[in-house]
Amino acid sequence: MKRTIQTLLLGVLLGGVQPSFSQLLASAQTTQSKDTPNKPSQKKLKEVLRELKEQYQVDILFFDRNVEGFTVMSNVVKPAAKLEQNLDAVLKPLGLKYKKSKNGGYVIIDKRAERRSEQREARFPETDLPTAPKAIGHAADQALETPFAAVPESAKTVDKIVKGKVTDAEKGEALPGVNVIIKGTQRGTVTNAEGEFSVNVADNAVVLVFSFVGYAAQEIQVGDRSQIPVLLKIDDKSLEEVVVVGYGTAKKKDLTGAVSSVNIEDTRLQPNTNAAQILRGTTAGVQVTDNGRPGQAGSIRIRGINSISASTAPLIVLDGIIYAGGNLADINPNDIESIDVLKDASSTAIYGSLATNGVIEITTKKGKSGKPKFSLNSYLGASDYAYLPNYRNAEQYLAARKDAELAEGGAVPFSVIELANIAAGKTINPFEEIKQAAPMYNYELSVSGKTDRVNYFFSGAYTGSKSPVKGDNFTRLSSRLNLGVQATDWLKIGINSGFSSRDNSGIRASLLNTSYLSPYASLFLADGVSPNPLPQSWGLVSNPILGTLLDDNKAVTNILFSNAYADVSVWKGVSYKLNAGYTRTDSKSFFYSPSYAPLNRPGSGSKRHGENQNMTLENIVKYQQRIAKNHSLDLTLLYGVYQLTSQSSFLSSQNIFNDALGYNALEIGEGFTIDASAAQNRQISSMARVGYTIASKYFFTLSMRRDGYSAFGAGKKYGVFPAAAFSWNISDEDFFRNIKKIDFLKLRASWGRNGNRGVSEYSSLSQVGQNNYVFGNGSPTSVGLSTTTLANPNLGWETTESFNVGADIQAFSKRITASVNFYSSNTFDLLLNQTIPNTNGFENFLRNIGETKNTGFELDLKTVNIQKGDFTWNTNLAFSLNRNKVVKLTGRDINKDGVEDDDIASGWFIGYPLGSNFDYVFDGIFQQGEDLSLIPGAKAGDIRFKDISGPNGVPDGKITPADRMVVNNNQAKFNLGITNIFNYKNFSLSAALNIREGGYSSNSLINPGSNFFDQANFLNTPYWTPENPINTNPRINYRNPLGYGFYQDRSFVRLQDVSLSYNVPEKWINKIKISGLQVYVSGKNLHTWTKWDGWDPEFGGGGRDPGNNGPLLKTFVGGINVSF
Repeated sequence: MKRTIQTLLLGVLLGGVQPSFSQLLASAQTTQSKDTPNKPSQKKLKEVLRELKEQYQVDILFFDRNVEGFTVMSNVVKPAAKLEQNLDAVLKPLGLKYKKSKNGGYVIIDKRAERRSEQREARFPETDLPTAPKAIGHAADQALETPFAAVPESAKTVDKIVKGKVTDAEKGEALPGVNVIIKGTQRGTVTNAEGEFSVNVADNAVVLVFSFVGYAAQEIQVGDRSQIPVLLKIDDKSLEEVVVVGYGTAKKKDLTGAVSSVNIEDTRLQPNTNAAQILRGTTAGVQVTDNGRPGQAGSIRIRGINSISASTAPLIVLDGIIYAGGNLADINPNDIESIDVLKDASSTAIYGSLATNGVIEITTKKGKSGKPKFSLNSYLGASDYAYLPNYRNAEQYLAARKDAELAEGGAVPFSVIELANIAAGKTINPFEEIKQAAPMYNYELSVSGKTDRVNYFFSGAYTGSKSPVKGDNFTRLSSRLNLGVQATDWLKIGINSGFSSRDNSGIRASLLNTSYLSPYASLFLADGVSPNPLPQSWGLVSNPILGTLLDDNKAVTNILFSNAYADVSVWKGVSYKLNAGYTRTDSKSFFYSPSYAPLNRPGSGSKRHGENQNMTLENIVKYQQRIAKNHSLDLTLLYGVYQLTSQSSFLSSQNIFNDALGYNALEIGEGFTIDASAAQNRQISSMARVGYTIASKYFFTLSMRRDGYSAFGAGKKYGVFPAAAFSWNISDEDFFRNIKKIDFLKLRASWGRNGNRGVSEYSSLSQVGQNNYVFGNGSPTSVGLSTTTLANPNLGWETTESFNVGADIQAFSKRITASVNFYSSNTFDLLLNQTIPNTNGFENFLRNIGETKNTGFELDLKTVNIQKGDFTWNTNLAFSLNRNKVVKLTGRDINKDGVEDDDIASGWFIGYPLGSNFDYVFDGIFQQGEDLSLIPGAKAGDIRFKDISGPNGVPDGKITPADRMVVNNNQAKFNLGITNIFNYKNFSLSAALNIREGGYSSNSLINPGSNFFDQANFLNTPYWTPENPINTNPRINYRNPLGYGFYQDRSFVRLQDVSLSYNVPEKWINKIKISGLQVYVSGKNLHTWTKWDGWDPEFGGGGRDPGNNGPLLKTFVGGINVSF
């Protein structure tokens, strides 16, 4: 219809000029209506080029004069062909060609020597016509954009040609391949090898747009110039990014402290169920250990371990306010906009006593677009064991039992159940027997938007996952509302709130009991349904799934975090902000174990309830002012009050005779246990921070914080924590401009002190507890109170003093971005439980004593390896090493040798790292015929140790406690995270490696003789026999009389995350009113290369029982992100 109207209208307009031509048009229209359905249509060349640009997502530039008047048959373009094949098919028949620019785009040029000077043949759709007359009126040509007539070159108006040269603004180097576009059109050119360009413009009002990869785009109005020199500056977007630095923000290039930012977009597609998982391997100096439990956050350390007894966990700050008592497992990762990690004292000192172990600043999403934007994210997947200790299978188990019998010189009997199953050929894989289906899923919907006055973000999510271990389950229902309102020109108010309900109901199968199980055990009784209490007959091994199948456990934690604020612009440069935060955590756990006849066990149950309330009130005044042309001042003042109130209650009963009501009928039982507790602590803080900038090159920061904490002694409640920092943007200096390859260089140095208050509320006071006493005169037992801890009125702050030097650099046109830090910290006045003589009725005494030291190096490196056309390859690397040692302890010198004594019982050794292993030195295995006198009672196949020392400090030919020494420690030599990101058109592939080198932990399972070798299963590790006289592991029945630790290296390389995504082109989804559609698949913990034989080498569990940790899980998910 549209083409019909155009044709008829054109005939009317042109009919007055040439009536015969009007008739010809009418004839053409008649022909078209008859023939079009059976023939392919024609399109303007300009339209075809624009369609190709959209289809292949690449720039295609051209001058209008080179493409006007051309049409192309619609069937020439082949959707499945490559772009350059389609360009050849379209352009060559028309006498045109293309040239590929250095930035991956294409420029259409006319290959003929002379420009067109006469009108081309008229091309009518589906109609063969004679050449159109040359005298078409100019007015008609301006009135309509015809699909069939080219505008004569003589009719075009080109006022002038503008030429110029594009160079790097700082280095003066010519820039080839720069796009030069006339603003508002697709007309333009690209610079040649010398950076030169030439472009035709219609008038002086034309604006030229210059753009090039790695440089900031620039717009220049032509004016009356014919020569335009253009200087392009490096695009400093990454340096202009704003990071959160505590009670404020700063541009990356202006930072004085050591702050690392996590690229959240690189982790969006990973199946992370909590915020802690985002930090794994992505940030230098941050070690995150995943405990393998669904929905749990694991542990986080920043720059090693500063304290021995006090807390080592970093401070979490959520949307600018302390997330007191919060758990990262309760924060939906998809609600997070940014994560910034504050590591040095100048960055963290403004948080004072809370930040000695570093600060993790989390900012959640806010509205960005003017109209509401809806986003839907959903994934489905499953998990499985990623790494398990290598226990013996049935064949290996029988062979080991036979060798044990030979080694013992007598029978090592099997249990009755084992014998029956051996005879029947019935075996089990214990870890498969405790296995359940392990789905994981996430459904999330969010809406966000922004108007002139209101900014809002709301989300709701339901997340769930199961471990392959029966009974280990997790679901979370979460929601978030972030609302900001510009109430007046001087007042902004808002609220950031989140709610989470986390359900960990169920009883996890016992991994300890599973590790003991024989491959010939029976987990069920003869009926195949009832769990067998003793699956191997021996009392040693209980059924690992007995409680999982029989007992009932409901565990739910609800947490509400809310922060309301009012931000007042008092006058120019001065603002006041009131922060009011409230966090409430309610946890409930209900347990019931029913009566069970095979165990002759009556019912029992319990109820536990805990409640924490954290309240924060902060008053913040800011003053920002440019003092002179190149001087600016930034002042922040704070006064805050923080309070924690907690209470808990516990009730249990035994011998419940009726299971019908379970834990809701505890009152019908016996043997009641009732417990209740309550606690409260307060902190009052004041802080001042001043930042001074000179010429955007020299940055100074000074801060002072004073904290008072109720838990410390009367004269020690307050601590003062100063900090200072300086940075120098040396690349802005004139003398640096000749260094061509470095785009940006900043040097930093900082010093500061932090405090650690990580002790319980009443640690400085003498505490009492219930105690029963029998007088011995036949009277009933009396209930009273007795002192349980000694008071210490001098208990005060543990203090960390640290120094940091670093540099931030960008080089080779921003292809390399790096941040380097060297740091050293000393923690003194440690909050240490000192062992004291028990003659005074107490075993230890909490006091400030001792010192530790940490030194380290960190490197965050980002590289653009390839950026060519539609393909890019980027690499992010996070490298860190930390060295820790104990400087001094209690000052005790029992032997009066002038050297302070180590605390061997606690594992603390002066001059050595925390986590050192103090033991005998392994020296191989005693072989047959060797002298065994070194260790009395030793046999061939036992471990031989080195004779290091004796009573007189020299070797004495005997192995005694004097031969023990620090043999190794559990600290890593270094940690490394490497992420490679590949993008090709709409596809993106990300692969992340997590690497640990070094660190030794004890793994007793290497020695089968140390723990029920004749009843339980063990790791399938080699052992010494007369026929296999190895020199690494002892005989199968080695009892380990000296308690050797059997240490193993925990080094590993892990393929941690792999994600593949595809962004569906907009032209495919616009018809269904969707603005964005992404589909993806992702995997986590896909493979681990290690020599460690225990549980996950990352947390280092080397015994049978991993405690609260679980086996490492690998997960696979497929998901979809939709925005509309």
